[in-house]
Formats: sequence, structure tokens, C-alpha cells
Amino acid sequence: MEPSPLFTALTGYAGSRHWQYIYPVWSRRAGGLSIGINLHPNHCCNWHCLYCQVPGLQRGPSPTIDSRQLIQELTDCLNWLSQHCAPLTLKDCVQDVAFAGDGEPTTSPQFAEVLCKLIELLSQRRPDERPAHVRLITNGSQLQHANVQHALKLLDEIEGEVWFKLDAGSDGEMLAINDTHLPLSLHLQRLQTCCTLCKTWVQTAVVSRITDGELTTTPSLPGYIDALQSVKEEISGILLYGIARQSQQDTKGCLHATPAEVLEEYAERLRTLGVCVRVFQ
Repeated sequence: MEPSPLFTALTGYAGSRHWQYIYPVWSRRAGGLSIGINLHPNHCCNWHCLYCQVPGLQRGPSPTIDSRQLIQELTDCLNWLSQHCAPLTLKDCVQDVAFAGDGEPTTSPQFAEVLCKLIELLSQRRPDERPAHVRLITNGSQLQHANVQHALKLLDEIEGEVWFKLDAGSDGEMLAINDTHLPLSLHLQRLQTCCTLCKTWVQTAVVSRITDGELTTTPSLPGYIDALQSVKEEISGILLYGIARQSQQDTKGCLHATPAEVLEEYAERLRTLGVCVRVFQ
């Protein structure tokens, strides 16, 4: 799906306004124009995924967010869209507002605060002048914290949803792809917790890479299917995708485009579990 003229025009407008926290993106998974919220303009994240497209990604603390400026930028963005998406409504043109950005959103101590301000802002707008969805795109690493759990309950109250990263079927794959020593079993417990708090989709990058001179695909399908057994009844479905943009972390040049037939093979096997699977090339 090619980017719309509206997205191209908004990208130009955003550049002229020099927004720090708000950015437009043409999203395969959202199905069109998405408005991103970046709580880590310092490019810091607690994971370091092999396929991440963020330039200059580093591990480090979350920055202090000027929440008032963030809401002003988002208001500016939504107002511009309302004026330029006619004859359609903003809800028709904007698929979502998504907490994503250059680092894990839930590591920010201000995540819940910004979500509350976002909810307040949207409540002041007519239903047709709001984005279709509010989403959190997360690696799930902070789901054990009460403030994050509270925020997800608020997200659920406005019929939002979570896209929860699961790229592995073993501890070794989590280390290789996400560069985290987090045990897969603990990660799956946090996924289960997430499902009890808010509508949750699993999002999985199917990664093809050269390992010891051979092309391998991660996650390995048997391990991944086994991992999903404990949560298949709770998740809303799986967003399965290949790597579409160049990684900024693949310093050894080991990543390769995942063939469409591989993605379809994964999807067919996963559907035998009785879960909804959406595939994005």
C-alpha cells in the first residue's frame, strides 16, 4: 500500500514545525496513516533489537518529557489533519495514535501521565475528529509495574489495544534478536498479564539472518508455537511481518529479507492453533 498524499503533506508540515515528540508514519500493520508518540527522542531503549531502524540507538535512561509541549504538538497535528482530510473525517484518515518512538514507551516514568493527557484531549473532540484507535507498541518488559498496569486499564477503558513484541521461541533467540537476557518464560508471564488488562495482539518479526554461514529464520517455528500455547486463548491475534526497512543495528550485515512464502508458512501453521494471523510483507 503506497503512502497517501495526505501523509506526504503531513510529513512536510511536521518537518516545518520541528515537533519533538509527535511524528507521522505510514504503517503497514495499522493499515495507513499513524500518528506516533515518541517518549524517547534521545534514542534510548532498554532492548537493542537486531532489526531496529532507529539510528544511534543506545541503552540509557528515559528523558524528562515536556508533556505540555507533547500535547500541543499532537493538538497541532490533529487540527491540521481535520482541515486537510476533507471530504473524509479525521477518523477515516488516521488509523491510530500509537505510543512507539525510538525506545520502549513504558520505561518512561511519564507514560501514564501522557496517556491520561491524551485521553483528555481526545475526549474534547468529536468522535469523527479522533483517530480510529489508540495503541501501545511495547516490548512488554515493564508489565510487572503497577503504574504500567494501571495505564493499560485506562487504555482498555477507551477501547485501545496493545501490540506486544514476541520475536522468539527460546531464551537464546531472545538474546540473539532482542539483545536481552530476559527468560522467555518470564516474558510470556508478562504477556499473559497484559492480556488481562487490555486487548492484546502479539507482534512478531520473522527474521532471516546469516548464522555460522547459513541462512536461518527466527523465531524457530516449533519453539514459537510451543511458546504461544499458554496464551493462544487470551491474545486477540498475531501480527506477523518481515523486515521492510534497513536495520541500523545490523553492523555485520547478516539480515536478509524474509521470503513471502516463509511468512505464509508461519501463518498457516499458526492458524492451526485457532488464532487470527495477519501477515505483512
